[in-house]
Amino acid sequence: MKAPHPRYRLYTSSQSYLPFAMDLFRLKEDREQARLFQEALAAFLGTERVATLPMCRTGIYLTVKNMVRPGQEVVMSPYTIADVVNMVILAGGRPVFADIERATCNISAASVRSLLHAETGAVLVTHLHGIPAPIREICRLCKQVGVPVIEDAAQAFGARVDGERLGTIADAGVYSFGTYKNINGWYGGAVTCRDPETFAAVQGELDRMPTQSSTFVIKRMMKGLVTDLATNPALFKALTYWIIRFGHLHAIRSINRFVEEERDLARRDRVPEAYLGRMTAAQQRLCLAQLGHVDRNNRCRAEKASLYRKGLQGTDAIVLPPGDCGDPIYTYFPIQCGDSLAERGRLLRYLAQHGCDIGPQHLKNCADLPAFREFHRDCPNARKAAASVVLLPTYPDYPDGDIAHNLAVLGDYVSGRSS
Repeated sequence: MKAPHPRYRLYTSSQSYLPFAMDLFRLKEDREQARLFQEALAAFLGTERVATLPMCRTGIYLTVKNMVRPGQEVVMSPYTIADVVNMVILAGGRPVFADIERATCNISAASVRSLLHAETGAVLVTHLHGIPAPIREICRLCKQVGVPVIEDAAQAFGARVDGERLGTIADAGVYSFGTYKNINGWYGGAVTCRDPETFAAVQGELDRMPTQSSTFVIKRMMKGLVTDLATNPALFKALTYWIIRFGHLHAIRSINRFVEEERDLARRDRVPEAYLGRMTAAQQRLCLAQLGHVDRNNRCRAEKASLYRKGLQGTDAIVLPPGDCGDPIYTYFPIQCGDSLAERGRLLRYLAQHGCDIGPQHLKNCADLPAFREFHRDCPNARKAAASVVLLPTYPDYPDGDIAHNLAVLGDYVSGRSS
């Protein structure tokens, strides 16, 4: 059996590491570099106001803190990382979980409508997997009762609806430039705000933060370097894949934890210090070098998603994301097969046995997590998605031949399941 290509590759290159490390130690803070990057971001996004962040989570914290009165409700999707919920709570908001649309994995406009009232503080809309949530409809609903909307576009940098970039349609938007995102500064992000007073308040808090610790950023870079080496196609096919496959097929926790994300499901009592440090000039320079390639890479992802859609269309046993929700960028092509962790486990084992490197979405239904028990609401679609979403690779260098193989194995699995 031939080894496949890896399920993901970083957007950095071999030329990113040494210059980045030298730059990081030589020049920690450079206001001119910050200005250049922010101007380029504003032009790309088509917005007047944009500021860089230590990470997307900081943007959620700052926008909620400056838009919502303490104790007000923030309507949000439960199908997200636990730290997003933590940021809402630490900013003074009270999470109210609205169920998602099963096919898109994004917050449902109908669920939002049922929870809105005049005293709602804000609605937080997350665009998962680069697929737009029903942001226009949600903004229209919220405008009727005077409730601001914040877009979490951490996984959707560059995606559009009706020509407008996600993150710029609502009252505020936040982005991520983390290691595994489609623009990679190891850590980092950006925030946009329509209201100049809100933006000034957010910018003022950012200006008072110290520059991010070089040690912290270098640790993230080293983790990226390990990932880059392990997923190098030659090394991956010769060694890494077989280790991952063995760990998965034999349930070896010490191996499997290395490909799991979002393991921290705890309730926080304060914002971590690392979340409160400005991006370094080295990070900004690294991101600026990638900005011109974002749209081209996103088009490649969309083309690969279309191959999956064509190959799986009409397969009743598999839930596909809709093809008519704006211009998605498909950080992955998410599919759902069954409603349980056991069923997903059987599918993933079958894929591993037949030479595919495909993994689950590790997000949880935060409405069911013990850490957020006081905010529990019954969100059946989020519960099903948390147990069933599988992520098919779409990154620009992922070979079409591997897509064809993935589709063939999925087809065999569904046929055997229904027979």
